[in-house]
Amino acid sequence: MTDAKGELNSDPKVSVILPTYNESENIGPLIDDITDLLNNRDYEIIVVDDNSPDGTMNIVEEKKKHNRRLHLVCRTDRRGLTSALNDGIAHARGEIVLWMDCDFQMPPSVVPELVEKVENGYDAAIGSRFIEEGADLRHKDEPDSKGLVSFHRYLSKLICSVTSRGFQTEHTDWTSGFIAIRKEIFDRIDLFGDYGEYFMYLVHHLIKSGYRLVEVPYVLLPRRSGESKTSDSYLGMIAKGVKYLSAILRLKLLDKLYYSVYGKDKHYYERG
Repeated sequence: MTDAKGELNSDPKVSVILPTYNESENIGPLIDDITDLLNNRDYEIIVVDDNSPDGTMNIVEEKKKHNRRLHLVCRTDRRGLTSALNDGIAHARGEIVLWMDCDFQMPPSVVPELVEKVENGYDAAIGSRFIEEGADLRHKDEPDSKGLVSFHRYLSKLICSVTSRGFQTEHTDWTSGFIAIRKEIFDRIDLFGDYGEYFMYLVHHLIKSGYRLVEVPYVLLPRRSGESKTSDSYLGMIAKGVKYLSAILRLKLLDKLYYSVYGKDKHYYERG
């Protein structure tokens, strides 16, 4: 809420975390879109920037002059998506935290629906490319259907399918990275893992601990501007696939050593 001078006088209900590195062409419009979409809620936007050399921080600082709900965390001593999200969560004051990529591949229009699902009783709402009305269209502007982007798309779908079968769950998108979740969950855990598998560890923990999950469809689009942070070679993609498979094996071992004894193992899962 705000007072007559536009000053914030209470903690926000929703904290949107935007991890950035060289997103100067995207971050301004994304902040504007999220601000418009959440203008009927108490919210804050936290940009966690890894000291981008392209001026991303300067754009955020300029936006802050006109938006008191916008905050910037500049990191000069650490790098990486997972640690950036952990830092964003540590700075968040909202009851619900949401994070997403900053390149418009994840449409901001889905943000209110994810938040609403958690407001209505779910512990986490996860954007999914693999349920009805969801899709992965990163390749749609690519002339060569056998190109690297298409290979990445196929690999993502294969990994998610193998993971769902391996853990006998209806959950479909294990590498989404698009989520709204109750912040209190992170009173007991931190995110860990590399660029993509951190999300697999998180989803597995949520399912095995009996949290209520719902998947919300979204269409993953081609990156609007800038360069992708994922690998730019087939060998790099295969290496990521190996990391995902390694994460699956670790989680299967964790099932046997921990969750088979202490886990609730109840699948409160729905599709939005």
